[in-house]
Amino acid sequence: WHIVTFYLLAVIAFSRELVWGWVETFQVASAVFWIYNSLHLCWALLEVWASYPGIHLTGTEVCGSVFVIVARFLLLVHQSLYLLWALSSSSTTYLGNEGSPTFWWWQYIWLSQLVMLPYYIEMLIQLFPPLGAKIYLSQSEYVQAFLNVFYPLSRLYVGKEVQESLSHTSVYVVFWASLMVWKLFFSYVFEVYSMVLPSLQLTDDYLNYPGQSFAKMLLLLGMRWLPQFIVYLIDMSIWYAAWQAFAGTSVGLSDHLGDVRSFEDIRHTFGKAPENFCKKMLSPDAGSRRGSSASFLGASDNELSEKTSLLQADGKLHNYVNRLLDVRIQKWVMFSAAWNEIIDHFRNEDIISNAESDNLKFSQFDGFSQAIYLPVFQTAGVIDNVLSELERPSDEYRDPRTGSFSDDNFFEPINIHITMQTAVAEIWELGSYFFLQVFGQVHSDDINAMTLLISKWFEGGQATSKMKLEATRKVFADFVGAIQLLHKGMKKRKAKSKSRA
Repeated sequence: WHIVTFYLLAVIAFSRELVWGWVETFQVASAVFWIYNSLHLCWALLEVWASYPGIHLTGTEVCGSVFVIVARFLLLVHQSLYLLWALSSSSTTYLGNEGSPTFWWWQYIWLSQLVMLPYYIEMLIQLFPPLGAKIYLSQSEYVQAFLNVFYPLSRLYVGKEVQESLSHTSVYVVFWASLMVWKLFFSYVFEVYSMVLPSLQLTDDYLNYPGQSFAKMLLLLGMRWLPQFIVYLIDMSIWYAAWQAFAGTSVGLSDHLGDVRSFEDIRHTFGKAPENFCKKMLSPDAGSRRGSSASFLGASDNELSEKTSLLQADGKLHNYVNRLLDVRIQKWVMFSAAWNEIIDHFRNEDIISNAESDNLKFSQFDGFSQAIYLPVFQTAGVIDNVLSELERPSDEYRDPRTGSFSDDNFFEPINIHITMQTAVAEIWELGSYFFLQVFGQVHSDDINAMTLLISKWFEGGQATSKMKLEATRKVFADFVGAIQLLHKGMKKRKAKSKSRA
């Protein structure tokens, strides 16, 4: 590709500087077909020398390779003759055939189309990947014979059934087409055209001054053009890196990657992570028997969607306690395992501290009702928001005409907020466990009876009439104080001494 395009750019540059007509320009540029054939012939010879000794070839494949080499060599010979005759200045007779330069040039063009036919077919396959898969997997003997002759290495291709959709292919075509157009334009201006005038001056010195060495002129021309050609070969990788950065930035902006404006955005995005993780990493029937309707990845359209609630909460504290995760708990469990592995890797690499690791990881507690509990950073500080909602002005939830209100009206801001629901569920369960452990077995029945009574109030929609929820912050402050007291006391505790027996 680089040799062919470099030649075409050089032809355009010399045509512009020497003021060629379009006929002369096309005739000189048509030598690109000769270059294509000669390069492919060299590639076929290298392929026979380097690849074929190490693989087993059938008789048809050997005959196909020999046919390609011989046919391309004969076509190259005729191309060379036709192009040479086409560049002559007058009509002459060659091999008993008389014709003008235009006649021989058209003979060269038609013959070159036969040389270029495999490239046209390959370009069509690249533009329509499903067509390529159909050809490579065809059981037709004629198609396989065609592949053995023109694409002998196609038998070694893997993933023949893997192809992109036409919509994705069009995006790739736009990416590479824009990249190559810019690369050719830049190279023409700064690498090719800038060398035309010095080259013409060197050639002019050789032609107009006696005693000049032809070999010296070629050496000087080579020394001038070689660095430019080397830069032309490698700058494609530079422009590719720049284009990849532009494309990545545009994709990131369209997908809102890293679009986090606040900590609330982080929590909201993290809540959608399990759904996206399972869609990308797991098959559609993961977590269920193949073909079963219980596939948790296929349950995204039911009423218990991820957007509705992580808890499947219906506003009742009883449901908060008993169901932290919805019917798709498997997705959260699988995601939590992968997430914790990532956090452990960060800790092993000393990217984060122990405290940060504890705040970022999912938690599991033996004997508790839920399989996993969300990371601390996801629910930290949310209870303060819940308390603020409970203390909001009464005119926000009371009926303006009657002044009455229900539990649904009072708890509405909490019911529609996933993270608040999760935080309330964790506080309720962990708080119940805390009181059972602190008061011991003597008062366990009292604690259970109290939690059951409160659960019934919430379940029956009587919480606002039975409890003064606006004063919850004072109760919660005492609860936090008790936990802090125990936490301070843990540092003073001494390990139990081991028995010498």
